[in-house]
Amino acid sequence: MAIAKMKQITLLAEQANKEQLLRAVQELQKLELFDLSALEENELLDYYSATAQPENRAEHEEKMKLIQSTLAYLNQYVKQPSALKKMMKGRNHYTLKELEQKVSAFSLDQVIDEVRQIERKVIDIHQQRKTLTDTETFLRKWERLDFNPNDLDTFKVTTGKIGTISSASADNFQAALKESNDVYVEEIFRYKDEAAYLVISPTNSFGEINEVLNQFQFTNLNYPYQQLPKKELKSVLNSLNQLSEEEKDLKATLQNYDVHMENLKLSEEYYANLVQRNNAKSLLLNGSSLFILNGWLEEEEVNDLTVLLDTHVGQENYAIMTDEIPKKHFDFVPTVLKNNALVEPFESVTEMYSLPKYNDIDPTPFMMPFYLVFFGMMSADLGYGLVLMLGTFAAMKFFNMDKGMARFIKFFHLLSYSVIVWGLIYGSFFGATLPIQLLSTTDDVITILLLSVVFGFIQMVYGLIINGVVKWKQQQRSSSYVDGLAWAGVLIGLALLIVDMMIMPNAIIRTLSYILIFANVIGIILVSTMASKNKGLGFALGLYNLYGVTGYVGDLVSYTRLMALGVSGGSIAVAFNMIVQYLPTAARFSVGIILIIALHALNIFLTYLSAYVHTARLQYVEFFGKFYEGGGRPLSPLKTLEKHIYLKKDTK
Repeated sequence: MAIAKMKQITLLAEQANKEQLLRAVQELQKLELFDLSALEENELLDYYSATAQPENRAEHEEKMKLIQSTLAYLNQYVKQPSALKKMMKGRNHYTLKELEQKVSAFSLDQVIDEVRQIERKVIDIHQQRKTLTDTETFLRKWERLDFNPNDLDTFKVTTGKIGTISSASADNFQAALKESNDVYVEEIFRYKDEAAYLVISPTNSFGEINEVLNQFQFTNLNYPYQQLPKKELKSVLNSLNQLSEEEKDLKATLQNYDVHMENLKLSEEYYANLVQRNNAKSLLLNGSSLFILNGWLEEEEVNDLTVLLDTHVGQENYAIMTDEIPKKHFDFVPTVLKNNALVEPFESVTEMYSLPKYNDIDPTPFMMPFYLVFFGMMSADLGYGLVLMLGTFAAMKFFNMDKGMARFIKFFHLLSYSVIVWGLIYGSFFGATLPIQLLSTTDDVITILLLSVVFGFIQMVYGLIINGVVKWKQQQRSSSYVDGLAWAGVLIGLALLIVDMMIMPNAIIRTLSYILIFANVIGIILVSTMASKNKGLGFALGLYNLYGVTGYVGDLVSYTRLMALGVSGGSIAVAFNMIVQYLPTAARFSVGIILIIALHALNIFLTYLSAYVHTARLQYVEFFGKFYEGGGRPLSPLKTLEKHIYLKKDTK
């Protein structure tokens, strides 16, 4: 239960075996490559150099983008399986060889070209529809016209105009025209912003009318069609219907491409793997006939790597060297957590905060028992715990979930047992009181509050002791005592003093408490003074360190949320039960059943959300703050994409 031990791996092989060697490393999915020139000066750099631009890199990236865009486009039309079906089916598992065989047998380029042609046709239809829709809007405005507006240009004795003005000026426009007796005015339409008119007048007197038109900014109609608006509109509507049918047929064709979706996804995996291998080539050191690969690998994975290399490259075609990692390189080494099946799901809590550095400790096994206890104490209902246990068990049993989701579900499954235990302690079952109740959330609030503080005190002291041990191993002896062990002694002394004063008066306990408090207070001042080059400054720092006791008081107060959330969740459950009990008998056994299920479902969600967040907060601030810094980075190996499938090792 710690951080996995890493090795610095150096592989040497001929240039002709480069692709096969990288393929073996990618199949292992555990080896992170690094550029040796970025790590240190090495005499090998005089004979080997990195590849600036790997071959086929741009080609493979372009093909992957085409596949991804094709998938994204088809996803709009191909019927997708429900989330429930996806979880039940899970992902398929392939070896690299099986993946390559599947993709090579698939007419990838043909499918991409066909989909792109259909996409272009659909885009063209959309553009045509936009143009026709604009035309339809135009023609519908002039649909009332029973003649072609262009016929006005053929008049000899009279002059006619059709056009539009602002609808706000419509009444004034008509009044101005009616002042002339030799004019015919007909309103064709009037909308919110625009009004249209037909104006006819003798040609010899149209000059006066034209002045009125100009005054009201009359815009002449440009009618670019040969037939009447009604006939043109009918033709446009027919064209729109034809386009809709054509688009419907194209979409039906796209839906039939569901048979190719799996192969397209496999192709994305395949080309993404090629891109990864090409990117890895830029980290290799190349000579005239040989190349060198450098990387970080877990010690226990070295044997698996050699097996894969023997299979893909041949034992006689490569050389491998495994070296211990010097301390000066620890800051560059990635961190891999290794814990047993019980602790491993809780690694997500540590990862969400920050991974430890390679030379640090993994806080997960130290944090896990407290997380279990605190989460259960904040939720504390037997019924809620059974719901969580059965729900997560069913998910693990019947669903084939992704690895990340599976770990998350297992995490909550383990937490459900703590909720059940604390539900029995509090005697609560969906808000109802059980016959056996060790602590009551209504009568024993003070006891629960004290218990919360005791749990917090234990975790704080535990964190300080870990701090002292870790820094002692790191040769930081003064810091080990001042920042860790001394404060643990002071807090234990204060706890014993409280026990003597309030619970069990005893001269031995009282004396021991005084010794622990005063000895460690003096020790903090003396060690701080001796560890500093400037003794006066060191003495002042020692006194200032004693002020830190106020911070520990604040930390202890934070643990009272263990009581607050547990009591509040139980009280809300009781209140929901009372609401249903107040309903009439008939409603209680009809609507009341649905209501009580909905209310408790809401309380379950809020209870678990609060417990998850606040338990994590106690670990991050009150516990990790005592001994853990983080700052590590995860392993970033040369691996497959694993977006749609999972890779399995070729055992042949």
